[in-house]
Amino acid sequence: MKRTRKERTLLVGGALLTTVLTIQWISSDDAGADPGQPATEERPSSSGPGTTAKSDETKYLDIDRLERRKFSSQAGDIFSHKSWVPPPPPTKSGPLPPPPPPPLLFKYLGKVIEGDETRVFLSLSDRNYIVKQGEHIDSRYRVDEVNDHMITFTYLPLSAKQTLLIADEVMGNIQ
Repeated sequence: MKRTRKERTLLVGGALLTTVLTIQWISSDDAGADPGQPATEERPSSSGPGTTAKSDETKYLDIDRLERRKFSSQAGDIFSHKSWVPPPPPTKSGPLPPPPPPPLLFKYLGKVIEGDETRVFLSLSDRNYIVKQGEHIDSRYRVDEVNDHMITFTYLPLSAKQTLLIADEVMGNIQ
């Protein structure tokens, strides 16, 4: 059901008029009250013997009687910084330590010994390698030593040594 432009204008105008009248009605309840000051409670004055009306004395606050706030010396000068730019990070003296090499992800598959030469079968992701001592793998690793317990590699970009443990003794006992 579509409303005509005139009907919509009347509806919006009626809602606006209702809002204005509601605001006027609410604000007339607080007529004369300052929103910045707390509401004061009016007390009936008793004019009995021994009571005096102090309404004139309590109406105004004597500012001279207030004490100044004292700040701790530990706070320092809280208004000393005049810029929103963060301070530069502290500089470290001396050279930074070299980054560690990436983890060794080779898997040991086995080895073949022919005379005094030992060749090792390795797997990295989906590629298989057959390497011996002194050979390079993808120009990133060099095989330094192959023995019965471990294979020692050098990660060439950082010249960092890494070892891969071999479980040949366990495999030999299973067969």
